Amino acid sequence: MRKLLLGIFSLALSIAAFESGARADEPIITEAPASSSQLGYVARPSSSYDEFRQRELHESSRRSRNALIGLSAATVLGAALWFPGLIRQCYVIQTNFTSPSTDELRCSPAGKALVGIGTPLFFGGVTGVLISGIMFGVRKGKLRRLEDRIAYEKSRAFRWDPHSSRFVF
Repeated sequence: MRKLLLGIFSLALSIAAFESGARADEPIITEAPASSSQLGYVARPSSSYDEFRQRELHESSRRSRNALIGLSAATVLGAALWFPGLIRQCYVIQTNFTSPSTDELRCSPAGKALVGIGTPLFFGGVTGVLISGIMFGVRKGKLRRLEDRIAYEKSRAFRWDPHSSRFVF
């Protein structure tokens, strides 16, 4: 028991250590300053709100896709446990032949284990697949519309074309 608790504690500690990584959102110092009171910073290129929203939607759609894949795997695993448990390990016993409402489902110990583990995996996975599939579709649609709008605005802009050496509309 002590080894199990120690293993769980070390797993939680390692997960916390990996999650607390450094982020590169701060300005970057380019070179040592000439005087100690003056620091040189690289100015970040200002990105528009649409570009920020595009990156945000790309990341959220990636997370939704990963959730959809993981929940699909849970559904398949639940079905692989639940259906064979019901078909091969459980039997319906009729106690009263005149009324079918008094039927009893009896399972072997292996059938109880398969059905007990497979049922929540299957139904939870199906529910999660439906929800994450809807979320993935909505986020990809928003991302597609945003990319189309950005491409349309860039194509309609008055700009210099270096290949033809002239201004284009």
